[in-house]
Amino acid sequence: MKEITRYIVLFIILSAHLIPARGETATIDSLRQALLKVPVTERIGILNDLSKAYWSISLDNSLRYAREAQILSESLGDKKGMADALNRIGNARYLRTEYDEALVYYHRSLDIRMEISDLKGILVSYNNLYLVNDILGNNETAFDYINKAVELSHKIENKSDIAYYSNIQGSILSGLFDFNNAGVSLERALEIYESIDEIKGKASVITNMGNMYHRMTMYDKAQECFFRALELYNNSGDLNGIASVKNYIGIVYRQLNNLDMALEYYNQALDTYNKIGGIRRGIASVQNNIGIIWFERNDYTTALDYYSQALQSYEKINYLSGIAITSHNTGILHTRLGNYIDAMESYQRSVDINISSGNYFNLANNYNNIGELYFLMKEFEKSIGFLEEALELANKINARMVISENYLFRARLFSEIGEFEKSLVNYELYDATKDSIFNTDARENIAKLQLRYNRENQLSELELLQKDNDIRTLNIRRQRSYLAYLGGLAILAGLFVIAIHGLYRYRKKLTINLHEKTSQLEAANRELACTELNLQRLNSTKDKFFSIIAHDLKNPFNALLGFSETLHQNYKDLTREQVLTYIGIINKSAVNLYSLLENLLEWSRSQTGNIRFNPEKFSLREVTDTGINTVMVNAKHKNISISNEIPMEIIAFTDKNIVSTIIRNLVNNAVKFTHINGKIIISSKQINDFIEVSVKDNGVGIGPAELKKLFNLDYNITSIGTNDEKGTGLGLMLCKEFVGKCGGKLWVESEPDKGSTFTFTIPG
Repeated sequence: MKEITRYIVLFIILSAHLIPARGETATIDSLRQALLKVPVTERIGILNDLSKAYWSISLDNSLRYAREAQILSESLGDKKGMADALNRIGNARYLRTEYDEALVYYHRSLDIRMEISDLKGILVSYNNLYLVNDILGNNETAFDYINKAVELSHKIENKSDIAYYSNIQGSILSGLFDFNNAGVSLERALEIYESIDEIKGKASVITNMGNMYHRMTMYDKAQECFFRALELYNNSGDLNGIASVKNYIGIVYRQLNNLDMALEYYNQALDTYNKIGGIRRGIASVQNNIGIIWFERNDYTTALDYYSQALQSYEKINYLSGIAITSHNTGILHTRLGNYIDAMESYQRSVDINISSGNYFNLANNYNNIGELYFLMKEFEKSIGFLEEALELANKINARMVISENYLFRARLFSEIGEFEKSLVNYELYDATKDSIFNTDARENIAKLQLRYNRENQLSELELLQKDNDIRTLNIRRQRSYLAYLGGLAILAGLFVIAIHGLYRYRKKLTINLHEKTSQLEAANRELACTELNLQRLNSTKDKFFSIIAHDLKNPFNALLGFSETLHQNYKDLTREQVLTYIGIINKSAVNLYSLLENLLEWSRSQTGNIRFNPEKFSLREVTDTGINTVMVNAKHKNISISNEIPMEIIAFTDKNIVSTIIRNLVNNAVKFTHINGKIIISSKQINDFIEVSVKDNGVGIGPAELKKLFNLDYNITSIGTNDEKGTGLGLMLCKEFVGKCGGKLWVESEPDKGSTFTFTIPG
């Protein structure tokens, strides 16, 4: 991953509680006049309001009025006025980017508000303290204040506050890769905003949901959320929201390597930010992202220029997270240019910030690229050390993009130092994780979303043109009707009855014909739609099947060709141990290839109808023993015991060869995913007219997300066994197909790290 992107959507203008719309001169004049007329006890509130009104005009005046309010409230013993005045001083300090001073005043204000139990004031203080700590990179402290705000907003029972703070809470949890709890918070916020029909609130939550899906590398879902949010922001006229979402849409397109679309959305976002007077952090984020595009186009001069602009913008507001992001990207650029000392300085600046803020995702990215840098500097021990740390951090938070890139760096490193088997393993892991992230379906779905968004914009324009045209046509018709009425009134009077009668008969006949044609057209459309849907399904199945063949034949052949070529060319220079290692890899690849081809052949025969179903009575125990014998070599290699507990008297009545294939695939699968010294048990029981057969192992198990994808051709699942065996999921799909031919069912029960039990039924 070439950038570290922080997607938490902050309300930088300090929310409706903190910083309001821009003050008007008339408002300030009105407040000044009121200040001269009201009793001294009411002057505190007006002074605080004047401080607030000056935020967008003069921060010096804002501070002056807030201090006057502080002095007056102190002399009168007005604690609430004092707390509000201290909070206003903190606001002005915040806007001047004097964050440490702002924290002091916010804390003093909070202490007083807690003393007088001003719940709404406490909520505002929590929000302000969250914002400042977030800017300073104190992530744990910032998150603590948001959690307190969520808890207090429930106590106050204000729906808008609950939704607002739950939204921020979900965004932060998503940034911490705690997706389950993030989803709960975001769903709660969205439900409330929908109930009160708050468009901007809904758009903000949906944007954060898109960021969550982006972190989960579910790019089609992320882009769907972003386009929904963009539509809402367009409807509400929120230019800041439009700019931020277009920036996120560009980020997803860049991840999918569609650089032209990414740059188009980045430029649109930048234009919108400039139109609204420039929100520095938003502009800096876009500048950083545009720099990444030029970097990937190998225009390093332009890329460095954009990085420098972004860094300057972040430094002006002292936004540490942005500084860390841009410094990291600058380090990647210097690495590409061979400026290793400059690269290390940039990386180290980013590392220092990320360590202090506890941002593990960004830190894992740092260590990944520092590992790459040491690899290029030929300092391999340091390189593997940093790559190990990066992988450990990335696995903790399941940062799949970082993990994928880590495997690629490790593959290159092990190849360079001559550890080719480790290199191959890491490359296969990289290939598998990359495929799970960048799948064809996601790219197609995003393309459809873009087309739909473009079409809806075009339709809106066409609707306006159509309405204008309808109005003109209506006016012309009215004029023509009026002239015809004046000119032909005398003639039409005599023929009125005949004309009406003829018109009635004509319309009746026309209506009958129209109904008939409409019915015929609807029937034809239904038939065409059905045919088109079937063709789409067939083509989709064919394409996905060919995708599996192309992908899963590639790696075994690569290993066979690569290592056999190495043996052929360098045989005399290789040691005996190296020769044995390469032969072992070639043998493993050949076994995997044979198993895959066997399943592919069976699958193709099943799809073309070339498998005949010949039911007969047979001993299930004997067929199971035969299936076990075919995988015993692999089982013995891992010292796995296979126990066949099916009684001899169990007699099945179905196709013997099909059942043999099912058992062979299920037992082979169990061997792949069972650890050394593991155990596999095959059992059965009679249930009415069916036999229930179970293959149970104590292996690695399957997670809930992967369980949903089993037996489904829509997902090309590439799994690695406990001894680096390659699995595609095709064998399980074949089992599902064959069990269905026998009239039975196939299901699985599994728990990670405890094992799996595959069960199917056949007639008995």
